[in-house]
Amino acid sequence: MNEPYLWRELCTDEVRNEDMRFKNFLFDNYNIVFSENHNAWMRIGKTNIETKNKFELGNITKIITGENILFKGSSFVDEHENGVDGFHCICGCNKCGELFKLYHKKTNNCFLVGSSCVEKAGHDDFVKNKNCASRNGRCRLCNIPLKINGKYKNYKKSYNLVCMRCRVEKKIYLRIHYNEKDHFKEYFKTKWDADLKYWYWKGYEDKIPEILKERILNI
Repeated sequence: MNEPYLWRELCTDEVRNEDMRFKNFLFDNYNIVFSENHNAWMRIGKTNIETKNKFELGNITKIITGENILFKGSSFVDEHENGVDGFHCICGCNKCGELFKLYHKKTNNCFLVGSSCVEKAGHDDFVKNKNCASRNGRCRLCNIPLKINGKYKNYKKSYNLVCMRCRVEKKIYLRIHYNEKDHFKEYFKTKWDADLKYWYWKGYEDKIPEILKERILNI
């Protein structure tokens, strides 16, 4: 009765021990650890001078994923994510001002690396987009870098920190009394929602008339 359970427990222990041996190997030989906080592999301590070239990003990622992440098309970055404080890139460089998450496509393993390594992996516009985030900010709804100019323009300063994709017209429900409805309907184009039984104004959040702001309902 208990044999299948015991067998599963033994298998689980074996997998757990193998995982621990692998992590100890990476730490002992490369100073690489898995950060539960960032859900990513990262390097701690030691400079690239002390360790020569054994940290090289392609070598490390091949040990962990079986594939050199520097091959173009084998990785991706999520522009919606912020950078992480840190100086030590897995490649061996210890002079990074900020680290970023670089993901391996096939296994979804994540590595904390400097911006130059992100570009080496084939993401040519990464630094440019990062600079846009520093200069213009990020969308307050989806966190993507805001780009005012160029081919990938996604923002205007008048949009109040909301990118073009997130800036959609919304129904904003209002507290309007029966004896006021004709006035608001004529001057502010409010409409009646027959299902919810509320008046609403439809448009962009940053364009709602001031007089309507104090009547907004949180529903």
